[in-house]
Amino acid sequence: MTGVPFDALWLDTLQRICGLAAHEVKGALNGVSVNLEVVRSRAAKPDVPAANVSKFANSASEQLDVVIAMAEALLGLSRPPREPVQPAAIATQVGALLVPAARADGRSLALEALFDDSRVTSADGSVVRIVVASCLLGAMEQSSDARCRAESGSMRPVLRIESCDGGILSVSPDVVAAATSAGIEIVAESSAITISFPRESGEVAETA
Repeated sequence: MTGVPFDALWLDTLQRICGLAAHEVKGALNGVSVNLEVVRSRAAKPDVPAANVSKFANSASEQLDVVIAMAEALLGLSRPPREPVQPAAIATQVGALLVPAARADGRSLALEALFDDSRVTSADGSVVRIVVASCLLGAMEQSSDARCRAESGSMRPVLRIESCDGGILSVSPDVVAAATSAGIEIVAESSAITISFPRESGEVAETA
């Protein structure tokens, strides 16, 4: 690497993600609290129609789902990864935190074809997290309209992150060095990044 240990690089990445997601977590929790208070106060009145309560209960439920998804993602990213890891699953966890944050900032970060991709990699799970999270975070910061999808047609897990508005996507040298050390290949184009992971069988990706 270029001098930045894996743990320090991951901690910096996770802190940046949490910093962006914190406002959305607080906002959703506040929404749950406010809507439940309305439900409580109105439900205490016997003459209030159920329709006047249900919409607030439904809103609270929707916001609670957002909080649960973000909390589960944060817990998953805070624990040591269980190997072999699924790169698409890690992208989904990171996306659960970044997508709401991007939306709140007037940006778009879309995740496509990730839930059905169960391919695993032999690469070190900690490095996989660093690479996936850093590239997604970078795409969100460098583009107002980005997407990440799992590429099919290969036995190896492949993620492609694209800028849909022509934004230039880049990857830091520390992340590239971490990827290279784990046999992960990153191909950076002007507005897209393709990440190829070695298969669980032990295949090592060729690096430039």
